[in-house]
Amino acid sequence: MSWEAEIVDGLLDAEIDLVTQLPDGAMGAVLEGIQESDVDTLRVEREESAIAAASGAWVTGERAAVMCQSSGLANAINAIGSLSAPARLPFLALVTRRGDLGEFNVAQVPAGYGLPGMMDEMGIRHTVVEEPGTLRKTVRMAADSAFSTRTPYVVFLDATVTGYGQEAQ
Repeated sequence: MSWEAEIVDGLLDAEIDLVTQLPDGAMGAVLEGIQESDVDTLRVEREESAIAAASGAWVTGERAAVMCQSSGLANAINAIGSLSAPARLPFLALVTRRGDLGEFNVAQVPAGYGLPGMMDEMGIRHTVVEEPGTLRKTVRMAADSAFSTRTPYVVFLDATVTGYGQEAQ
């Protein structure tokens, strides 16, 4: 089973109602799989909007996931720190990690490499997935953690799972 299919199955197992997302080539197959299910999707222009929509979904009784790149999560830190975390509005974030192994774009390095530490400083729980074999279970467990504790939970998908840009070669 592909890592993309594992994520789709994990989202379905977790009873996610809404996936908010920004365009990200690495997550294209995940989005296609989600769109074939009953899960609603919302494409947004800014990461902060994805966080706001996911947080708002909880208020209406739905469970939401955010899909974005690590640079996008860095853009959304204020939305997480000033809305989701203090108001206890949970969501699951699936974040393709840039800035580490195989990175070719130096602009991706500071935030991408440093995001797990930033999440620690903010008190946002997270895990880094480096091998795809347990993604379905990890996604389900992360969602269960987020929604049972009413806190955001971030799953970073390392380049060892998603691959890395051909521009590097």
